[in-house]
Amino acid sequence: MKLHPSVVEKLILLYQNYGGHPEENKLRNHLNSMDLTIYERKTGQQEMILVLTEDYLKSLNVKG
Repeated sequence: MKLHPSVVEKLILLYQNYGGHPEENKLRNHLNSMDLTIYERKTGQQEMILVLTEDYLKSLNVKG
C-alpha cells in the first residue's frame, strides 16, 4: 500500500509546523487525528493507496 502524494505533503506540513515541541505532543495529536481512506486504483496497475478522506469525499462530490 502506498501513500498518495497529497498525504505526503500533509505529513511534511505537520512536521514543519508541529515538530520540535517538547515531547512532540502537538505533532502526535495532529497525526492521530488524520483521517485516511483506502482508494483502489482501477486503471493501470491496480493498487491500494491511502488518501486523505476529505480529498476523497471532495472527488466523489465532483463526480456525483
